[in-house]
Amino acid sequence: MINPKDLEQLPIEESETIPSEWYFKKDIFNVEKKYIFSKSWHLVGSESRIPDVGNTFIAEILNQSIILVRQKDNTIKAFYNVCQHRGGPILREDCSVKTFQCKYHGWRYNINGSLNSTREFNGVKNFNDEDYKLKSINLKFFLGLIFINFSKDLNSLELKIQEIKKLISPIDLSKYKYHSRVSYNIKCNWKTYIDNYLEGYHIPFVHPKLNKLIDYKLYTTELYDSYSLQWVPIDPDLSPYQKNKQSTNKAFYLTIFPNILLNIAPGRLQTNIIDPISENTCVVHFDYYFENLNEESLKNDFDFSEEIQQEDIQICQEVQKGLESNGYDKGRISVKSEKGLHHFQSILKRYLSNG
Repeated sequence: MINPKDLEQLPIEESETIPSEWYFKKDIFNVEKKYIFSKSWHLVGSESRIPDVGNTFIAEILNQSIILVRQKDNTIKAFYNVCQHRGGPILREDCSVKTFQCKYHGWRYNINGSLNSTREFNGVKNFNDEDYKLKSINLKFFLGLIFINFSKDLNSLELKIQEIKKLISPIDLSKYKYHSRVSYNIKCNWKTYIDNYLEGYHIPFVHPKLNKLIDYKLYTTELYDSYSLQWVPIDPDLSPYQKNKQSTNKAFYLTIFPNILLNIAPGRLQTNIIDPISENTCVVHFDYYFENLNEESLKNDFDFSEEIQQEDIQICQEVQKGLESNGYDKGRISVKSEKGLHHFQSILKRYLSNG
């Protein structure tokens, strides 16, 4: 299925891109789900979406439905959205609850996941409530963002978080407030979208307005263990973003392997979650956070972001067709401008090799 030669780690000067079939073969996609996504941290949203006790929201990750719920002690817990009786759904929509009730046979659960009551279960022997509590999921928090991990063998998230906080200092994202989510269905493999994000090489040809905003000659990429940072100065006179006392007049683009993107601009954080749907489709969720939720000042930001995103969608869908073409297999990588892409593909190979 995977040629061992394609997993070789080479310096960027000697590297080719990963084989084109990795972007459209179903068996490759299934291997990625098993050995990458099932073991990785996933960004699901903002703590501010559930401010009060009993507030819930539902997330869908890798075809797994998940409930996040605010507890009585103000903490947050995550559970699989599945009743332990016969697999029925607990919630169908975001809501506020005192207890959970299965939509299939009416079993009730407390918001801490413990079994509250069953219906018509007299006569059932050797039944222990503790065995039928909701199945919980690992959680971590970063500057008001919620991350989950399905694996019991957790890789470290705390170290990455502390490093990232230093890199973007003096910006304090914990002061930013959640505004809204916009989602896009895109006809490309999840890696096609990530590859595009990981380099500014395409900006002069794909994003004319963005190219005027930034100082392309100073576009910089920094590499770390399992994430990368791109940053570039922006022209404050052309900026569509809010004026910010902490602003360094730079845009930061963080990629946390495998599929979490953080776009940090003056006064605004935009998180991108790249949800792999199939071998050649993905959904990209944009969550917007602002230091100042002044609606008038947000319009320019939203309009500019939408224009850039539509340009990215067009090129990513065109590139996906190119990757599936009989006329292409592997390419080469720019040492100057595509080291973020090489870094990402090297981590990908490492995960698949270890799998």
